[in-house]
Amino acid sequence: MARVASRKELQRLALVGALFAFPVGPGSATDEASSGVEEGKMEWELTFSDEFDEGRLDRTKWNPFDPWQVERNGELQAYVPNNFQFGEETIKIVLEERKAFYDGKVRDYASGILTTRGKFSQRFGRFGIRCRVPEGKGLWPAFWLLPEPLDWPPEIDVFEILGQEPDRVYLTHHWRNPKDPGGDSLSEEGEWKGPDFSAEFHEFTVEWEPGEIRWYVDGVERFRANQQVPDQPMFVLLNLAIGGGWAGEPDDSTRFPAALEVDWVRVWERTPENQSRSSAGR
Repeated sequence: MARVASRKELQRLALVGALFAFPVGPGSATDEASSGVEEGKMEWELTFSDEFDEGRLDRTKWNPFDPWQVERNGELQAYVPNNFQFGEETIKIVLEERKAFYDGKVRDYASGILTTRGKFSQRFGRFGIRCRVPEGKGLWPAFWLLPEPLDWPPEIDVFEILGQEPDRVYLTHHWRNPKDPGGDSLSEEGEWKGPDFSAEFHEFTVEWEPGEIRWYVDGVERFRANQQVPDQPMFVLLNLAIGGGWAGEPDDSTRFPAALEVDWVRVWERTPENQSRSSAGR
């Protein structure tokens, strides 16, 4: 019996055709094959994608490990390599209230992180995710970019959301302070108050080009920055943290397990400029 193509398979076929058939740019907020793009702005070529429809983690694309393996920002979680659940064409990064060892001590929470470090990085382009975030005080989901090879700053945060305000998204990039290279970074930050991002799936995207970064939520531009824009290959990270000075401590209203549920992650580069990209083995 012939296998029936899934929703995502049909979308991928349409996406490839759309990307090569005409110039595209961000557009509508629907989960169509164009991934929130409209005609007539610019052409993009898909360079990386994971639709999370295989029921397992693709280790050729992802590392389930924190690249630093140390506590940061006063966060409370241990990152462990198996805190993922696979649904029907999605992956969940699960945060549990359970003991786990990390950075020299036992933590009260265990969570997951995914990165493409050493497997995929790209200089400039369009980086997008479709996901649903958790609600709850102290929860801190994020999708972000770091330099390859590993360094900090710079950092581009495609999105950060605090679980106690699930209708507000933070859109930021950081760079090194030339007057204090080893101290706190400098940054440009935008924020946008929208719908409850924990209620359903939404798309978060950056278009990163020389001298400018533009942030889109469901295909609509919500912020742009042009100070100290990075000019080096960067890899992708997605994670679910808890606690720390910014997110704050969880309380009795925070429900566990919590999850960042991801439908897809996709990366494109501009054509015909064919801006530089790098990937393991290339």
